[in-house]
Amino acid sequence: MTTSNRKDKKIPAKNQSKKIMERKIEHLKIPLEHDVQHSQNYFKDIKLIHHPIPDFDFEDIDLSIQFFNKKVSAPICISAITGGHPVSQELNEILAKAAEEEEIIMSVGSQRAGIEDRTLLDSFKITREVAPHTPIIGNIGIGQVSDPNFEIKDFNECIEMIKADVMAIHLNILHELVQDKGDISYKLFRDNFKKIREKHKIPIIAKEVGTGFNPDLALLLDKLGFDGFDIGGTGGTSFAAIESKRNNFDNQKYSRDPADVFKEWGIPTPVSIVYVRNVSQKLIIATGGLRTGIDIAKSIVLGADVGGFAYKFLQSAWQDRKQKSIFNTVKEIRTLKNELQTCLWLMNQESITNLKGKRDKCVVLGDLYRWLNQ
Repeated sequence: MTTSNRKDKKIPAKNQSKKIMERKIEHLKIPLEHDVQHSQNYFKDIKLIHHPIPDFDFEDIDLSIQFFNKKVSAPICISAITGGHPVSQELNEILAKAAEEEEIIMSVGSQRAGIEDRTLLDSFKITREVAPHTPIIGNIGIGQVSDPNFEIKDFNECIEMIKADVMAIHLNILHELVQDKGDISYKLFRDNFKKIREKHKIPIIAKEVGTGFNPDLALLLDKLGFDGFDIGGTGGTSFAAIESKRNNFDNQKYSRDPADVFKEWGIPTPVSIVYVRNVSQKLIIATGGLRTGIDIAKSIVLGADVGGFAYKFLQSAWQDRKQKSIFNTVKEIRTLKNELQTCLWLMNQESITNLKGKRDKCVVLGDLYRWLNQ
């Protein structure tokens, strides 16, 4: 970590803790109050092939998959959204309860806040308390892993905090670059990751947050020892756009806000799926611009294993928080399942596993075709 005194890190100054919580709540409110989505969603350039006479009944379709060592009812993940604020605790409780009821996967937001301020631990721990059987993905940033003062016990704490089944290391370099006092040195990442890999057998995935993967990086991370990828390509929420709304850039130094200039930067999610699948056979969670169960089917046809959603579940959980329920979030999960099941029936596929990587089941058009065939 960035402070030389490990004890001080655990109990930060009041103003630092306040800044952490302010940032966390802004990251929740801004996507709900402003349009911070990428301008183009490339899933619209994928058309699935219809089959008019299914060979089985709709109810016979099997959406279940094995996610590492746990079976889930459908390839759906509540992607990393939040943690580190009292409101985050309420949202994480809603999301985790819904994930447990519907037997799907859940991720938590960056656990850095919980490591640096013990008073924020409950905003993460609540997930395992209310979802004892759910596969939960923990989350730590490349900035923390790359820090000269990084210690394995920080990673251990993230696992223990939520009894994580899987850990994600999020790669958010653009976000850090346009964020006030962000982490912008990653020279120690490989060495520190190797130390983690030597100590832990827990599955670890590399997670992008809106700018996607290129094939060279995917191959490097595969060889380094990652067990999977959370694609996080362009098409959904832009964290650079979020930072542009926070207005925290140094206007004495620059004439334009870098967060605004680079808000469309990155590789589209469908392109990232293909790039990664071409060099690795490990797990792929498709995130970044998925809107419906049809988008899950499109992702799986391209080679993904799971479809992840953040913005959609932020919206539903925010509604549920006001209503003191989990109704809207459960309804959204069931809607995604129904849409995905409908896709399979209309494509004459009895099992979700039969659809994976079946590129002949789709047609790629427009800008996405040009991305993949330049």
